[in-house]
Amino acid sequence: MRVFVFILWLILGLIYWWIWDSGLDSCCKGDSTKTTEMMPVQKKAEPTKVIAKSTLPLAFSWSGEETIKGDGFKAYKDSILSALKDGEILEITGLYRENEKNTTKFPNLGIARANKVRELFSEIPENRIRIFAKMIEEKDRDKTTSFISATFRNAINNENIKEIDDVALIYFPFNSTSKLQSGKIEKYLTDVAERVKSSGEKIYLTGHTDSIGSDESNHILGIKRANVVRDFLVLKGVSIANIIINSKGEDTPIATNATSDGRAKNRRVELKIK
Repeated sequence: MRVFVFILWLILGLIYWWIWDSGLDSCCKGDSTKTTEMMPVQKKAEPTKVIAKSTLPLAFSWSGEETIKGDGFKAYKDSILSALKDGEILEITGLYRENEKNTTKFPNLGIARANKVRELFSEIPENRIRIFAKMIEEKDRDKTTSFISATFRNAINNENIKEIDDVALIYFPFNSTSKLQSGKIEKYLTDVAERVKSSGEKIYLTGHTDSIGSDESNHILGIKRANVVRDFLVLKGVSIANIIINSKGEDTPIATNATSDGRAKNRRVELKIK
């Protein structure tokens, strides 16, 4: 009987030892697969370099819409304001690159940047500022430094001439094929002539009319108006071979033909240099 009891205690002791040793291995030695699932290893995000200062008067960071003003910004802004004359509109063009990321509410980063620059020129009435966007090729730019991404241009905007982006609109009176007797137009065309004589660029002139009259007569009228501008440029020394004439007649109005003001805006010659 004593032998039986001894053997029973021995068996129970071995079973207890086996259970205790297995639990110790699982707890203390660890199960690498289970640990990985419970506590995943997370990589630290690389810090983004924030550019707070620039040696340029006005700049932007890569994929950024916020303006970065340098020490020379005040003098830079003052020069732009002082150069804007009566009858002119300030055109602000935001530049952007195809591989920059646009996270703004605007259709592209160029418009977003131009809009931010416009906010810096609150002294100018809104109707005297126009904003544009232009994509440029510059894929290898250093993304850790600031750079210029806005350009400025003073566009003429008066009763005789209106510049919109890269097109100038020269207005004509009703049923007229004569150049307006305006010193503003003559000065503008003289400046155009000096530019293209030096650059060798071509001038494209397209005549337009209002809707009064037949399609055929308006097409001819558009040609005659473009010829008036061409003749003045040739008189100023531009080669006639560098001037291309066209007419759209009444086909492409930029305003309504139902009012006299609208018809006046449609009677024009569009001048483009390229």
